[in-house]
Amino acid sequence: MKKYRIIMFIMVMILMTACGQENLTYESIANHVDLVEVSEYGNVSLEFSELDGENIRSFKSKKGKEYKFDYDYLITEGSLTIEFRDSKDNILEEFELDESEYIIALESLKKDHGETAALHEIGSFITVKASDDKIKIALIGEKAKGKIKIVW
Repeated sequence: MKKYRIIMFIMVMILMTACGQENLTYESIANHVDLVEVSEYGNVSLEFSELDGENIRSFKSKKGKEYKFDYDYLITEGSLTIEFRDSKDNILEEFELDESEYIIALESLKKDHGETAALHEIGSFITVKASDDKIKIALIGEKAKGKIKIVW
C-alpha cells in the first residue's frame, strides 16, 4: 500500500510539472534565407541571411504584469522592427534595429581598438506591461541580415 502511495505521489508531481510549463506559440513565419532558430518559452533566437516579413511568437501573460526583455542583436543589412503586441494586435512597445547602428558602433570600436576590431552583437533591454492574457513578439524584417536573441 505504501508503495502505491509513493508511485501516485510521483505521478502527480510529474503531471503538475508538465502542466505548469509555459509554451511559446508560433503565429507567423516570415520569408527567410538560411534561418537558424532556437526558440522556446523565455527565449527567441534567430540568425538569418535574410528575413523579410513577419515572424510572430507569443506566450500567455498576466494582465498588468511587467515583463523585462533583454535583447542582443546585430543587423548588418536592412532593418528589423520589434513589436510587442497584445492578443488583439495592439502595439504595447516597438523599436527598430537597422544597419546604421551596426556601422556607427563598428566605426567607434575600430577608432578605439584598431582596424581589426570586430563587433559581434549589441545589447539592450525593454520592459513591457501586459494589457491582457497574451504577449506577441513580432519580428518584422525588411531584407534584414543578422541575428536577434530576446530573453525574458
